[in-house]
Order: sequence, then C-alpha cells, then structure tokens
Amino acid sequence: MPAVTCKYFTTVLSITNKEQETFTITAGTTVEDFIEEVIKKYGAKFGQHVYAEGILDGKPYKTPNLYLNKSRIQWVLDYPDGLKTKLKDGDLLWFGLIIGGGTSNVSGFMFQVQRYN
Repeated sequence: MPAVTCKYFTTVLSITNKEQETFTITAGTTVEDFIEEVIKKYGAKFGQHVYAEGILDGKPYKTPNLYLNKSRIQWVLDYPDGLKTKLKDGDLLWFGLIIGGGTSNVSGFMFQVQRYN
C-alpha cells in the first residue's frame, strides 16, 4: 500500500498536536480525497484552517493551503490536475500557511518580520 507523509505548520499544528505523521493510502487517492480524510480525522476546525475561502471577481473560491512535494498544489505547471492529482507512494504534503521571516525594502519603507516564541 502506498504511504504519504504530512507535515503540519502554524494553526493546523495546534490542532494535530504533532509536526508530522505518515498515512497509508489506497492507490488512486486524489489530493482532494486525502484532504477530506484528514479533515475527518481532525475535525471541521482543521478544514477551516486548511482551506481559504472568499470571493474573487464576484465568484466564490475555495483553495487549500497545501504544498505537495514542496510545490503549491495550485501551481498548474507542477500539478495540472490540481486537487484531482493522484497521490503516489512517498509523496510529502505540507498543511497550513508557510510563513517566512526577514526584511524587505519596498518603496522606501523598511519592513521587518520577527518570529516570537
């Protein structure tokens, strides 16, 4: 049976109470199917933090905060099938917002992002 590993970041980490875990999946499982299985395991609050929802150009959208093998699932060049992409043995899924830090000088303003523990 194929197995995939999940890593959890930011708010989903506080729901799972673990940084990573491995799941055994059936052949042919899509990213979308797998997300729903993880939501069943951890509950609706997990789903609320995994999916971003809103209105874009007057139309509702729902998109996951998810990376598959270090690429956003929405990147069409990497995953033309998007959420319908079939998972493979050894795939790595990152759930949650990935937040970085550093400094940036934009239009003469200096911004600094700091991590607080």
